[in-house]
Amino acid sequence: MRARSRLALVSLSLLSLAALAGCTKPAPGATVFASTHSQYREASCWAFESEALNPGECAQEVIEQALTGDAVSEIPVIPGQTIGISVDPVVADQGWYPVLGNQRLTTSPVTTTYYRFAYPDLQSIPADGLALQIVAGAGEQTRGIWVFKLVQG
Repeated sequence: MRARSRLALVSLSLLSLAALAGCTKPAPGATVFASTHSQYREASCWAFESEALNPGECAQEVIEQALTGDAVSEIPVIPGQTIGISVDPVVADQGWYPVLGNQRLTTSPVTTTYYRFAYPDLQSIPADGLALQIVAGAGEQTRGIWVFKLVQG
């Protein structure tokens, strides 16, 4: 009877370890919102180690795939509307930049968990949408990337 109990205990322990080994740590998240619409996403690319992403690792590929497919979260926006971005604290600790189209919205990294801006009144949103990227990292050291698409609301 003791041998069966030990075997059952060992089997249960191995199953528990196998289940834990299959778990992966989630990437940090970001939320973009405008009016009553909001979308949350984990980072499309995230370097869990303190090192930066390699340029070819996934950054450009993720951005291109996100803009051409349906995998990107869309936020309906009208010109003049305020758009808010909220990031997890680990992202704020690293510093991050909001990028609209190909234009950085800040000259220095944002080090808080929240940033907001007004979409320009006189600028219409292209029919196929406009990319809003959140790029984590200070300077040229990219640590993570999120991609959202602003669409006409």
